[in-house]
Amino acid sequence: NIVTIDKYSNPSKSFWNSGGGGMYYPGAKIGDIWGYTTVGIAKTDAQMQNHLNSLNNGGQSALGSNWGAGDIMYKDLNGDGKIDAGTRTLANSGDVSKIGNSTPRYNFGLNIDAAYKGFDLKLFTQGTLKRDYMPDGGSTVFWGAVGYWQTNFFKPHLDYFRPEGTTSELGANVNGYFPKPMPSGRNRNPQTRYMQNAAYARLKNVTLGYTLPSSITEKVKISNLRLFVSGENLLTITDLIDTFDPETVGVGNWDGATYPLSKTFSFGLSVTL
Repeated sequence: NIVTIDKYSNPSKSFWNSGGGGMYYPGAKIGDIWGYTTVGIAKTDAQMQNHLNSLNNGGQSALGSNWGAGDIMYKDLNGDGKIDAGTRTLANSGDVSKIGNSTPRYNFGLNIDAAYKGFDLKLFTQGTLKRDYMPDGGSTVFWGAVGYWQTNFFKPHLDYFRPEGTTSELGANVNGYFPKPMPSGRNRNPQTRYMQNAAYARLKNVTLGYTLPSSITEKVKISNLRLFVSGENLLTITDLIDTFDPETVGVGNWDGATYPLSKTFSFGLSVTL
């Protein structure tokens, strides 16, 4: 369940920090995520200029400068002709709004244990049916190239904006998921486009065993002999980006920089004399 705060000393009701995490105030819900609403990624300089021209009171200058193709176009929610977070209070929230909640909801687990004619099967599944997650703007695991010394790059990060006529060997990609890579964090503000669905279901364990009939084992003075094979983390169903593991996302000092849980297999033999 999501916890609602009844009392907290925050007279101005400031609600949002630079990472999108909700600050406490009476009536706030633990885990609230605030952010901008994304219009899209500008495919051309002209498209970005048209967007900025529609904002006649400063455009997106509060978030950065030199906007062009490959940059994020943010939506003017309050219609004041500019993109900003206002005073980051409930009375003046500018163009940010609640876009999710990071609290895991509807956690579940399922155990299945069956046996038939010497065979036994055990399955354990667990998961979370609802959870939102907004990657930090400095998360190299999510964004890839962010301009830091610890920047890394994985296969999903190749789906970034590349304009028509690019000299990149990868070719053009005007419909890329990620904006153009750059040190500035102006495209990595908390926003609806990159809000992650962190719900998941995972087959944590499957164990299949077979116990030899006693009529066989007793001949060699063994009361019980069981063979088994077991697998861990064999199947995961999630819409979360592949660079994150749904069980470890949000863990650690660096956002997402935690080794994912591995699939493992084991075989065994248990003997009772």
